[in-house]
Amino acid sequence: MAEIPENIVFEMMMRAVGLSKKATVKTYPNPKVGAVIFDDDGKIVSEGWTQEYGSDHAEADALRKISFKADGLNMAVTLEPCNHYGKTPPCAKAILEAGIKRVFVAKEEENAKAGGGMDFLKQNGVKALLVKGFADEVEEINRFFFKGVRTALPWVTAKIALSSDGFITDKVGERCVITGLETQKYVHELRSGHTAIAVGAKTVNIDDPMLTVRLVEGFDPQPVIFSRDLSLNLNAKIMERSPIIVTTSPKVHEIKAQGVKPLILESGSSLKEALTQLFAEHKINSILLEGGSDLVKAFLKEALIDEMQLIVSPKTFGTGLPLFDEETKNIFENSFSLNHSEKLGEDTLKIYRGSRSDGCSKLFV
Repeated sequence: MAEIPENIVFEMMMRAVGLSKKATVKTYPNPKVGAVIFDDDGKIVSEGWTQEYGSDHAEADALRKISFKADGLNMAVTLEPCNHYGKTPPCAKAILEAGIKRVFVAKEEENAKAGGGMDFLKQNGVKALLVKGFADEVEEINRFFFKGVRTALPWVTAKIALSSDGFITDKVGERCVITGLETQKYVHELRSGHTAIAVGAKTVNIDDPMLTVRLVEGFDPQPVIFSRDLSLNLNAKIMERSPIIVTTSPKVHEIKAQGVKPLILESGSSLKEALTQLFAEHKINSILLEGGSDLVKAFLKEALIDEMQLIVSPKTFGTGLPLFDEETKNIFENSFSLNHSEKLGEDTLKIYRGSRSDGCSKLFV
């Protein structure tokens, strides 16, 4: 079997990585994967990406477009083909039966339940090779997925809009619009990329938000409301969206008829325990934390935030409610580093990534 030139393999894998970005949040609990089927000269025959959960994985999506007939062809795929029966048959088996002779893989599967695809292919005469140089990008695209596999916790992105002098509102207890339209569109896109969106009871009571995706096309995330003592406006608009209410109050059962999904924790439980249950019981692998400041501070103190997205307006307030107190400012400065910065109209987006720990400050007391 003649070798495929490295430049062709590189080009096909680049294409597969790009295709994986077409997969949406609805693929979960499957990862976002891209696949390209091509001949020895680098001509693309078919391509695919992961569809909604319960439908085709990337490999099957590409194979289905050519009726699973791929004798003598090659495949570049961003993650090792699965080797188990779930909602769909094993991709490794489909690749073998379709007649693919070589499979190039960017990153090995870490989920033990789905792993072993490359070994299966090799044992059945299909050449399966790891391609260096793409694992980090595949990891980034699937950071929610891998976080869940490794820790059984959701990835947490905190999004906060603030003035140039560090305030999230100019008047405590009142709704305040800080950023412009371009930023608002970006935030709606950010929402559509997460499984859930979380706020505290104060935000619900003051802003009365729906937390939906409206300014761009996308999926509405599952709303999650943290309310220790259920000090929550039960007539808020968000109740129409069947929120998960994380609380220590058994009174939450009294509003179950409205479609509310109660998650009741014992007094003294940590936020980490709440996230563990959200991941295990509600299949939430990513949360966009939109406030308010008390909730963000609580997540910071438990080292549960993976990414901080600060959107800084050119507006200056001079007074109001600051994002950080002295303790959380120190945590942020010592635990996060700037990963990316860009302009959103007149606003500035700053994305910080942080190292994590297993601190256990108590939110529910």
